[in-house]
Amino acid sequence: MWDIYWSLVIPLAVILAFNVSLFVLIKAKVIQRLKLTKNLVVVLLVVTLIPIFCIGFVAQRKISSVIFTDVFNSLRAVGKTRAIFINEKLEEIKLDAESIAKNWIIMEVLKQISIGKVNKSDPNFNTLFKNTEGHISRIVSAKGFEDIMLVSAEGKIELTGAKHTAEVGTDISTETYFKQAREKTYFTDLFYNKFANENLMYVVTPCFDLQGMFVGCVMIEMDMKRLCKILVDREGLGETGETYLVNQDKLIISESRFLQDVVLKVRVDTMGANEGLAGKSGTAIYPDYRNIPVVGAWYPIKYTKWVLLAEIDEKEAFAPLRINRIVHIILVSVTVVMVVLIAVFSAHATVMPVQELTNVSRHVGEGKLDLDVKIQSHDEIGILINVFNEMVKNMRLLARQAAVISQGDLTTNVQAKGELANAFNYMLENLRSLIKQSQDSIARISSAAVEMLSSSEEQSSGTAELAASVGEITATIEELSTSAKQIAANAESVAKVAEDSETTCHHGMEAVSASIHIMEDIKGVTQDSASKILSLSEKAQKIGDVLGIIKEIAGETHLLALNASIEASAAGEFGKRFGVVAAEVRRLAERTKTSAEEIKGVVSEIQVATNAAVLSTEQSVKNVEKGVGVVQKAGQSIESILDLTKETTDASKQIVMATQQQKSATEQVAVTMKEISEVVGQTAAGLKQTTAAVAELNKLADDLKEIVKKFKT
Repeated sequence: MWDIYWSLVIPLAVILAFNVSLFVLIKAKVIQRLKLTKNLVVVLLVVTLIPIFCIGFVAQRKISSVIFTDVFNSLRAVGKTRAIFINEKLEEIKLDAESIAKNWIIMEVLKQISIGKVNKSDPNFNTLFKNTEGHISRIVSAKGFEDIMLVSAEGKIELTGAKHTAEVGTDISTETYFKQAREKTYFTDLFYNKFANENLMYVVTPCFDLQGMFVGCVMIEMDMKRLCKILVDREGLGETGETYLVNQDKLIISESRFLQDVVLKVRVDTMGANEGLAGKSGTAIYPDYRNIPVVGAWYPIKYTKWVLLAEIDEKEAFAPLRINRIVHIILVSVTVVMVVLIAVFSAHATVMPVQELTNVSRHVGEGKLDLDVKIQSHDEIGILINVFNEMVKNMRLLARQAAVISQGDLTTNVQAKGELANAFNYMLENLRSLIKQSQDSIARISSAAVEMLSSSEEQSSGTAELAASVGEITATIEELSTSAKQIAANAESVAKVAEDSETTCHHGMEAVSASIHIMEDIKGVTQDSASKILSLSEKAQKIGDVLGIIKEIAGETHLLALNASIEASAAGEFGKRFGVVAAEVRRLAERTKTSAEEIKGVVSEIQVATNAAVLSTEQSVKNVEKGVGVVQKAGQSIESILDLTKETTDASKQIVMATQQQKSATEQVAVTMKEISEVVGQTAAGLKQTTAAVAELNKLADDLKEIVKKFKT
């Protein structure tokens, strides 16, 4: 499938690359800018090298892919094979452990120990015990185990295969592997055993009696060296490859091919180890525990938390790829050199006649017609050279005839062949006719030039006089423009004063209106005050009347008190107290009369002051009324002034507008007169130039007459 795919892709890629290359060269106009030799070399190189590079690139990619796939597949096969081997070994050990646990002798010994009916002095049990020990020893020897130990249900080691007797009686009830093994077979991690003084692992499986009761465990002690013997095999791993096991603590638990004493001492925290401990298998390129880039494959090991790693240095694994690249580069380099040499030689053989033709053409282009192309060839370039030589021959004949014509001799024709010679002869005929016509025309031009010269001189003098008159008019208009500007400025000043007067009148009118309102307010307040003062005078009069009544009452009271005092004196001792009261009433009446007199005096003064205030208020009201009248007359006068000021302002504005229009018109006339003056000046200059040109034309006509006389027709 892939071979068919690549067989289709490679030709298509080559064709596409070739077309793209030519398109890029043409689009960038590279070919047009190069000389023919370089052009041919470039085209040959592009046509040859780009397909070679494309084919080489695709082939290299395919070879690289094949090598990559082969390296990973080989390493994957090695790792998978060894992982399967270890898994099968562990499965075999598991089955052996379970088989031993089901042996009736082992089961019976553990059952007797678990139910506490063991009497080691009993000859029968002693015989059973020794038979069991011998049976275990035979299994150890047959299977290659380190040892087999029987553990009671309480977790004590009761029996061994006689290799590690020191462990008998050891309590392992608290160990994790014993607790896990009460339900199913459990594989411990590799650990250091102090009794054996080496690194070992246990396979612990539960033992049940016929009733299914747990009676103990069978614990197989294993040496990892036997299990991992296959891991040190170098087959399929080259010089730098190795396979090894890593436990759940990321420590190496098998021997390394490169380092000594690494078991449980070297930590492997690599991508392969992490992925394998996560239960995944795969391949990748990553740094190993030596920090060297390797190609690695990893596989988890069942029944354990281990991972098997198969690794080989990346440099060795992909050495064929580097060799292939070097060979490819050498082949491409040799091909490039050969293509360049062939292209250069081919281009030189093709271009040499063209270069000779180019050199002669360059001489012909410079006007040197004494050379011919000497190369003999029968191909298209040879035909081109022959045609070129014939063309140069005709050009020599034309050059000789042109030399004769340059001397003024138009009487002979060209004897060369071809349309160019015919055209040259036709040109001579036309030139002869043209010379004759030129002679007649020059005579007429000379006569007309004399007449134009006379007319131009007359126009020049008239234009000078016109320019002087225009200058005087322009000066007068400029003076008029200055006067108009002054009038406009004065009119604007008058308009400004009128506007200020109008504004002042408005302010005065507003002040008069305010004064009238204030006087009206004062008049109202004064009238109100007069009314209140009159009311006060009336009330003071009433107070005087009341005081008169009080005075009369006080007089009568005084008289009554006097009579009462007399009557009290007549009454003797009984009227003494009444006499005292009568005396007090009389004094009160006198004081009341005195106070009434004083109040009456004050009220009289108030009445006099009130009457004077009433008279003053009435006079103030009259004065205010007079002031209001005067202010109203002033307001009427200001209104009249305001109307006159408005009329003055309007008239001033109209004057300003008129003067501005006059100013603009005067300025426009001045500008127009300046333009007229400039036009007149330009006209005068033009007439001078025309006069000079006509004089020059007259001179040229005379010169042409002399030149035309040289031609022989």
